[in-house]
Amino acid sequence: MTEPEPDEDRPCVVAVVPAYEPGPNLRELVDSLTAQVACTVVVDDGSPTWPHIPDEAVVVVRHDNNRGIAAALNTGIREALTLSDAVAVFTVDQDSQVSAGFVQRLLDTWHDAESAGVRVGLVAPVHVTGQPDQRPGRPPIQSGQLIPVATLRRVGDFAEPLVIDGVDDDYALRCLDAGLAVVIAPGITLSHRLGDTHDVTIAGRSVALTRSAPFRYYYLTRNRLWLIRRHGRRHPGWAAGQVIGVTGHLGLVIAFDRERGLRVREAWRGVRDGLRGRTGPREDIRP
Repeated sequence: MTEPEPDEDRPCVVAVVPAYEPGPNLRELVDSLTAQVACTVVVDDGSPTWPHIPDEAVVVVRHDNNRGIAAALNTGIREALTLSDAVAVFTVDQDSQVSAGFVQRLLDTWHDAESAGVRVGLVAPVHVTGQPDQRPGRPPIQSGQLIPVATLRRVGDFAEPLVIDGVDDDYALRCLDAGLAVVIAPGITLSHRLGDTHDVTIAGRSVALTRSAPFRYYYLTRNRLWLIRRHGRRHPGWAAGQVIGVTGHLGLVIAFDRERGLRVREAWRGVRDGLRGRTGPREDIRP
């Protein structure tokens, strides 16, 4: 594919979209990005089938096999930095949707923070569908982040040994360790879907329980142990929150999920491998 022509009316940002077997939502996402960024790089992370995306402003890069979101992000960012003189990369998942002006508002927040003397590592939206509000200085989810090129050069690649879960936490914590701030953009919302959701009744109240595919529970527990060993001493509050959050979620799964046995077995295997220090993709499951 030929390199997209630069457009002086667009912000100097390149979007990077990691994708695996995407549905029609990907087409909608790409359309929403076209007016907001100079170019969009979509990384096909080894999908068996792939939709047609007829858009000259999109570059598709393909992995021969499914390597996980960290590798897809790294591939996309490397490609993005060869295509233009971008000042930042905007990372967004295939299951997200961004509203008009979303990227510009992240840019405005970045510039305002820099003008106030803040060394910005990344900028993320305050609201993400179905999640608690994101807070300054805490790791936000990866989708919807604006990452300055200077951060990418200072902090380096996303951690491919993690494969999938915890990739965003690790990168944000490394930004903080490098003296760079995690800045939250007020007043904007990322529409994002995390796993399957079904309603359960707790103490007479209906609560939405989000569950991921069974194999994700392996990476969830294994990677959290790896991350706590790596970052827990410098970020004890974050580490305690991870233990509480994962334990609480698994408790709800055990109590209410119809496939609790399978998910608990995957989580326990993740704990065992995490204690052994294992990383990388598990051979018998795809990321």
